[in-house]
Order: sequence, then structure tokens, then C-alpha cells
Amino acid sequence: MRYFSQLNDYNEQAETPQQGSQGGSDYESYPSLNSSNSRKKRRLLFLDRLALVSEKLLRLDDASINSDGGDDDYDAITTQSDLTLPNRHIHVVTTAALPWMTGTALNPLLRAAYLCKMTKEINSNSTQQYVTLVIPWLELEQDRKELYPSSDVFHSPQDQENFIRNWMRQQDGIREEADPDTGIRILFYPARYHTGLRSIFAMGDICSLVLPEGEEQGDVAILEEAEHLSWYRAPGDGWTKKFKFVIGVMHTNYKEYISGSISGLWSAPGVELISSAMVRAYCHKIIKLSDTLQTYAPEKEVVSNVHGVRQEFITEGSRRGNATLLKTSNTRTNDEESYEDIDLADNGSAAKITNTYFIGKILWAKGLARLIDLEEYYKQCSGQYFSIDVYGNGPEEEEIKRAFFGRNASDISAYSKLGKALSSKIRNSVKRSLALSKKAPTAPQLLTTLIEEGSALMEEGTSLMDERNVNKESWTSRRQKFSLSIKKAIEFDLGTERSKKFAKSIQKAIDFELPKSTYELLRKNPIPATFPGRVDHAILKEQYKIFVNPSVTEVLCTTSLEALAMGKFAILPVHPSNEFFLKFPNCLAYSNKLEFAANLRWALTHEPEPLTPELAYEFTWTAATERFVKAAAITKREAQLRAKFGLSKLDERIAYFINEAGKGAKGDALRKVLGGGPVANQVKYEMEKKGRETSSLLIGTDSKTDVVDDDADFGKFEDSWFASLMRSTFEKGN
Repeated sequence: MRYFSQLNDYNEQAETPQQGSQGGSDYESYPSLNSSNSRKKRRLLFLDRLALVSEKLLRLDDASINSDGGDDDYDAITTQSDLTLPNRHIHVVTTAALPWMTGTALNPLLRAAYLCKMTKEINSNSTQQYVTLVIPWLELEQDRKELYPSSDVFHSPQDQENFIRNWMRQQDGIREEADPDTGIRILFYPARYHTGLRSIFAMGDICSLVLPEGEEQGDVAILEEAEHLSWYRAPGDGWTKKFKFVIGVMHTNYKEYISGSISGLWSAPGVELISSAMVRAYCHKIIKLSDTLQTYAPEKEVVSNVHGVRQEFITEGSRRGNATLLKTSNTRTNDEESYEDIDLADNGSAAKITNTYFIGKILWAKGLARLIDLEEYYKQCSGQYFSIDVYGNGPEEEEIKRAFFGRNASDISAYSKLGKALSSKIRNSVKRSLALSKKAPTAPQLLTTLIEEGSALMEEGTSLMDERNVNKESWTSRRQKFSLSIKKAIEFDLGTERSKKFAKSIQKAIDFELPKSTYELLRKNPIPATFPGRVDHAILKEQYKIFVNPSVTEVLCTTSLEALAMGKFAILPVHPSNEFFLKFPNCLAYSNKLEFAANLRWALTHEPEPLTPELAYEFTWTAATERFVKAAAITKREAQLRAKFGLSKLDERIAYFINEAGKGAKGDALRKVLGGGPVANQVKYEMEKKGRETSSLLIGTDSKTDVVDDDADFGKFEDSWFASLMRSTFEKGN
């Protein structure tokens, strides 16, 4: 073989003295070849030969990168990683799909569309399809109903594909890529929604579905959220076995999210370790959107923002910039009222126009606690809160509303719901028992009173929530009256124990309810905020000029990118996740509360600066695709260093270990222990899909087959499944 012939050449070269100009030997000064140190000589020769053979062998491994030979140009890009070459076929695999308007649904779709543009240009506008978008199909109807809007509960993958292509046709710049014959291909893999983790996970082996039948190895795979795609994956060949080149794009700071909870003290390190192992095992190159993310494999990583924004955001930025340039004078003349126009409503209260907003998931992890602290500090500086509209939804929405409005105001929302519950549940559950009650003659009147007061409470609570200044006296009076009626109902034996227990639970909730946060408990004056719900950011084009995002758990916030592209001010904390934004003039970064207050005051009294064409181009997906191609490239120098240090071999061992650990009933059990929930039984799912009657074998119950459980005797670790797996992993690696 070729590397053995090179080894022989090396041996002859090492053992044959070369004569110098003075007739002496050039290697006399080299201690390893000195005759007085023959043992050291033999040792070094052996190590040199071993290193040469190891390097050649490692380059043949599936997880390695081919350096294309030739050491003359170390900075040249390897053929394997050069996405600008003709006839490259690319699969973009992600964990979400429209109509779920999340970053891992939108950004991979747009990446696929612009890679499709790029490949067409490289291949002289060929009609061949070079880019495939691989997205989840939620098999269970209840999952689709929970995650998608009621109008978009699809009956088949084809229905969802039609929706996605119609959405693409409505976007500027990617209408041609929406064509099913000449644009991107769309391929679905079966998946289920994990409610506890609020994430979608694949069911079965994706790799076996992605590649066409008969094709042993694909070309390029882009794994959007590579760790997410790997956590509960079914056993099977890894991505680096199935594709020549695999790129992982890391979107989410899972470690930071988990660290925010009490359980994160012990679970976050585990997630960090597992994610690192899986990403390095299944990716040749890792692209981190910012430096906030953990370290996965230092020799493979690069930090680059490879995201852009939709064309409509850039168009709005151009419109806003032109409008600013046309202004000949500042229309605001009063410095004290320059940040908001105030008109008196009919009731004498101030109706204010809000210029500031936040959009994102309504979670504490998104920086909303920091936003409340900034509101308090701004009030200390200026004498009043700044009004803000908070767009989005999330599981902590009610808790956060209460933190903004305070305990009294937040009661309106909570007890209006109780009123609605009472008016419906008592109506349904108590009517049947009234005829049996000894006090039946007066019971109907009491029931009617309860229903009327519960409904009135609900209506008043809803109307008060829409007002900036809550009428606390009216609300307190209504609540006390409703509470008194409940007490009468309890004393009045409604007829069944179940009804009495329900009434008592309502009364207990009304009499006392623990605050959800210290903000709610201590707040005396509500913050002038509204929570309009979830909307597409593009709808908020002209309404606001200031975007505030205090989050420090983001990797790279898409909404911040969109706000800057629209030519708005973006007030952001100084943080690695915001580093890309700092070059834009309308990004007002702050390091402390004082700087935030100063930046907000400046933004409220000034207009954003129009973007230059060069800066506007930075927001486009064309520029993002160029950054992606550059970030994905691997030089010959990098490839040779990986091979030299045996890093590719390590990756192969990790991949083999993960695959073996996920096999059989033990693999399903392990996924359950690690929180897999509805997506834990991957092996069982695969077997059932193939129509095999092996459920008893898989779950290990009532099976009379000769199946040996290596873990039955925990006292014999040497014979255990885990120890055997560890040994086989290194045997495979060697």
C-alpha cells in the first residue's frame, strides 16, 4: 500500500548518512542517531515510524477529514469541506417546521432557500435540485393541535409542505426556491412533541430516511441544533458515516437555560458533557452563532453569525431611513414630553403612545426580571416608568404579568378566571343535586346569584385588565362580594360532597394565594406594560422605534437582528451574544443600569440613523450564506492536525459508544432515565414499524426466550453490560 512504501522510503532516508560539505556526517549532531546513544536512536525511530503509519491510517477513518495530500498549501480548503464546488448536494436537517414560528423552523428554511440559490449559480442555473430541507412531521394529531394554530392542523405531510411553499412564495427573494420541481426539496421524518421539554424529537433513524434507496453515503449534511438532533436518536449509523461532510450549527444555550433552575446545579454539567460528546462525534465542523455557547470540540469550532433576516425587514429599514433623511426639522419641541405624545382621554387619565417594545418568549430566562429592574431604576432617574409593550407568550406568562402589575392588579386576571370556572362548573355539577337538597326551595336563587356574580366578576376583570390605571376600589368591592357569596354557598349545603369541596377550594384561593415572585409581593404601583400576545415581528414595522432586549441567555437573538434591520434602536446589554450587533450605529449597548437609562433617554429623544448600503447588506441572507460557506471550510492544516493527534479516532469511539448504548431494551430504558418521555422508546418504535412482534422482548417482561441480561448481577461489574460496552468501544476504536 502507498503508506507502507512511504514508510520504507522514510526508513532508508533515516538510516542512510548524508555527507556534508566538510566530508562529515550531517546527522552527527543529532543525538538520536549518535552511536553512543543507540537505544535512544531506536526508540525515536520507532516512534517516528508509528506516527507516520498512524497518520495514514487515521486519514482513512470515516470521521476524519481528507487533507487531499500535498503539504505545499496548508491554507487551501479541503475538497470535502468546500461548498463552492459544483455538484454538491446538501441536506439541511432541523428540529422544527412552519407554522411553528420559531428560530429553528425559520432560519433553516431560509438557509436552505439561499443555499439553493447559490448552488444554482455554481451549476450554471441547472434545474437539478441540490438542496433538501429535512423537517419533522408530527405523527400524532394531538401534537399538531397543541403546537400549531387551529387553522393549520394538517392531515398529511403534503398539506404541511404546501403551507411551507406558499409561505415562501409570499417572501421576497425566495419565490423561485419554493417551486417543488426546481427549488428546494422537502423531506419529512416522523417525530413527536415532548411537552415537558417543549421540543420536537425524531422517531426512528433519520439517516435511513434521508438518503435515497441504494445510496450508501450522502454528500453534505447541515445539522441545525446538532445536539438536539442527537439526544434521543434511535440507534443506527452516525451522520459522519452517512455523509462525507457534516456541519453542526448550534442555536441554543441549553446549558444556560437548565442552569437557571434548582435542578440545574446537577443537571447542567450532565447536559454539557452529553452535548459535547454527541456534537463532536457526529460533526466534522461546528459553527457557534456566538461565543456564549459551551465548548464542544475546540479543534472543530468557529464562531460566526450565519443568520440573516427576511427581505421585508430590510425593506422597512430602507423606508425608515429615507423617511428620516427627508425630515427637515425635529417635530418634537418639548424635551420633557419628547419621548411620548400625551392626550387626555375622556376620563382624565393619560393615554400614552408607546415607542418601546420587547418580543420573544415570555420566560424569566429571556431577561424579563432584568427588564423589571431596569424599569425601577429608570423611575428612580426620571420619576416615572417607561411604557413598554411585551409581545409573545409562554408558560410563565401569568406569573410575569403579576410581577409587572403587582398583586392587586394581577388578582384581576386570576379571579376573573375563577369567576368563569364557578359559573360553568357549578352550573353543570350542582344542578343535578339541587332537587335532592333539603333546602331546595331557596337553592335555585342562590345558584343564580353565584352564576351572575361570577360572570360579572369575569367581565369586570377583563375590562380592568385592558386599562392602564386599575380601579382597585371597584375590584376589591367586587371580590369581597363574590367571596361572601361563596361562603354562603358552603354554608348552604349544595347537595354533594364534590360540590362542597369545589366551593371550598375556590374560597381558599380567594382568601389567600401565595405570590409567584417577590416582584408581585412588593410592587405597589403597576408598570405601564401591555401583553398583546404572540405576533409576527414583521407586523410591528412602523409602530415602534425602540427595541429593548435585556436577555443574556441568548446565543444570537433573531429579533434583535430584525429590529436593527428595520432601522430601529436596539438597546442591548454588553454580552458575547450581542457582539455581532455592536458594529451597527443604532445598537445602543449598556454595561450597567445607568448606561441603560441614558441610552433609553437618548433613543426616546432622537431618531435612528439610516443604514448605509454596506451595513444593510450584512443583514441579508445572501451575506449570511457567504459567512456560512466561509465558516464551514476546513483547511488542509486543520485536517492534518486532527489526524496527527488522533482526534478523528476519538470521535469514532464516541459515536460507536453512543450507538451501542442506545440499542435494545437497555437503550430505551436509558432514554427514559434521561427524560426522553414520549420519544424514549426508539427501538420499540422501529421494531413496531417493521411489523415485528417483539414488544415483550424489548421491555423485558414475561419473556421466556433465552435473552441474557448482563446487568442482572450488579455485583459483577466486569461482566456487566456497561463494562462490556466500554471494552467493545475501545476494541472497535483499535
